[in-house]
Amino acid sequence: MRVLICTLIFTGFFAFTGKAQFYFPNEQYYTGEIDRFFLKDSAKNYTNSHLSIRPILDKRTNCDSIYYKNSKHYYWITQKIFKENFLIFKGEDFWCSVDPVIDLEGGADFAADSLDLLYWNTRGLRVQAKFLGKISFSTLFYENQALLPQYVSNFVDAHGEYRVSGNTYTQENAVIPGYARTKPFKTTGYDFAFAEGNVSIVPNKWVNFQFGNGNQFIGNGSRSLLLSDFTVNYPFAKVETNLWNGRIQYNAIYAVHQNLYRIPFFESVEASFERKIGTYHYLDVAITPNFQVGLFEGAVWKRTDSLGTHTPNWLFLNPVPFVNGAVMAKQTAGYNAVFGMNLTYTFLNSRAYGQIVLDQGKFGGAQLGLKSYNLFVPNLDLQVEFNHSPLKTYLAEDKRYNYSHYNLPLAHPLTSGFNESILALSYQYKGFFVTNRTTFYNQKYNDSLPSGIDILNDQLNTSMGANTERNVLLNNLEIGYRFNKNYNLQAVIGWQYRQEQTPGNRDLTSYVYGGIRTRIRNKTLDF
Repeated sequence: MRVLICTLIFTGFFAFTGKAQFYFPNEQYYTGEIDRFFLKDSAKNYTNSHLSIRPILDKRTNCDSIYYKNSKHYYWITQKIFKENFLIFKGEDFWCSVDPVIDLEGGADFAADSLDLLYWNTRGLRVQAKFLGKISFSTLFYENQALLPQYVSNFVDAHGEYRVSGNTYTQENAVIPGYARTKPFKTTGYDFAFAEGNVSIVPNKWVNFQFGNGNQFIGNGSRSLLLSDFTVNYPFAKVETNLWNGRIQYNAIYAVHQNLYRIPFFESVEASFERKIGTYHYLDVAITPNFQVGLFEGAVWKRTDSLGTHTPNWLFLNPVPFVNGAVMAKQTAGYNAVFGMNLTYTFLNSRAYGQIVLDQGKFGGAQLGLKSYNLFVPNLDLQVEFNHSPLKTYLAEDKRYNYSHYNLPLAHPLTSGFNESILALSYQYKGFFVTNRTTFYNQKYNDSLPSGIDILNDQLNTSMGANTERNVLLNNLEIGYRFNKNYNLQAVIGWQYRQEQTPGNRDLTSYVYGGIRTRIRNKTLDF
């Protein structure tokens, strides 16, 4: 991995025909605006049609239009709040911006036994820069404390780290999806801090090198059955190539993942976690500017065992797609792979999309969805999506090599064994917006253990008799005002309703909240 990263840096510095590019934040608002401008672009081209791997390079979008706001402001502070990045530094072959990162949210669960204050408190900073005409970087720092609705607490506690205690592991702390591992805060709260960032090098118009700490998303929907941003950030190196006048885009991603099992023998102050390697190959072909077919190969490889020692299988460095899958077809020890296809077709003001997953040669799931923009009136958008995955998808014979990172799924938040339907409506008028997202899913499992659907269990302990099911209805309504598009500063009020029905039990959440935030990453709590 170190050799690979050094090679990428060296190559980037000594080629001179590229142009520095930023990545758009992988957040729902920005993703929707990228789609909107692509659909109404009468001069679509092959290069700009590859929008199914995120974050997306700004060269593939009409970024000036997405960030543009035509209002007039006469004071420095109002210009920064409503129209520009908060701080901007310019020089010859140099541009840098600094923006605050906040998520100050407070509310109460009116279905709980008590109306205790719940809140999410994030403070941070984002720095972006371009220099030398070919290098860009972005870095973000987050400090958070949170008191969460009970269903969220139950989930994050169930995915906490494991520490060796005698001859067994004891679970402690929690993991917040998309954010970080936690430490205790007050009695039932969570304290967590983390950083993310990347460096992008563009030696020429055909190749982009990126490395940093973050996550990826492959697909065009709300969920991904291939690779999603639901889990925590991870170190990665990424190579993107564009061939045949932009018709073909190929991405190779090399990542370091962790199982949150503490290594029992260590010399440092705190034991490190077990590591594994993730490799992701994605070949996206634009049949036409409106129709793309993507082929995906994702695999996790053994890096260290419970004693912290192991020499990896160096085949993981192979960048040629699907060769590893063929060579390792019958290998199950220290290796687990999934394969898939991503399809997207645009027509009128709509995008139809879908995914198919194969796991160990068997059907592992499917997605079908439609997004329509400017429906009847400008900026009224509709999305419908269906996701399905049978029991045991993404699970390996050894749970250490499940398709996971930081004890969380690398694909869909529910892992497997589910049918899920999503209906989302949104409307924008000038800075005002209203969104409503309804999610319903049915999930089946064995009543003695949630086996076959738990990313922390292996497939060998999975009972084939799925005799219990749960039905969950979740609706999230938000009304707000977006002050600034550059760092997505917005004020919101919202209501989240969740009902979970299992045999003999019914859990309700009715969380009403308000806040102000700079939303530059997804906060996925609809599970």
